[in-house]
Amino acid sequence: AQEYQVKAVFLYNFANFIRWPKSAFANRYAPFNSCILGDDPFGKEIDVTVDNEKVNGHHVKIQRLVNMKKIDVCQILFISAFKKSQLSDILTFLKRYPILTVSDSDNFVIQGGMIQFFKQGKQVRFYIAPEIVKKVGLQISANLLRIADIVHRQK
Repeated sequence: AQEYQVKAVFLYNFANFIRWPKSAFANRYAPFNSCILGDDPFGKEIDVTVDNEKVNGHHVKIQRLVNMKKIDVCQILFISAFKKSQLSDILTFLKRYPILTVSDSDNFVIQGGMIQFFKQGKQVRFYIAPEIVKKVGLQISANLLRIADIVHRQK
């Protein structure tokens, strides 16, 4: 559980180092939705992490999704490892939305995801594919890029 406590904090903090276009929100009062697609490895840890938090004036809300029907309301989408078989279809579908995709599945950024958690010893680290992030209209802070391992996808 401790690993996912750290990942929950990272997910919330990513929101403070990425800028979303105004079109990512229905209106200025819309919540900032951090969504989890598939099995939820975080449990209550992620709810506790974001309780009463805001991102650029938007209240943070956790959404747990069992399918992709309401995916367009998400600003961040954590894709559970259990969805690995459908990952290619999910990432292709998401290319039209300004949604930050995150997972801890192996090869996630190689397959077209934006941020992938990995462990280095006991430490949780992450890869970022900045070109993929930029393609959907998101802007990444240089401070976030400095602490990430950068992955440049071959096309």
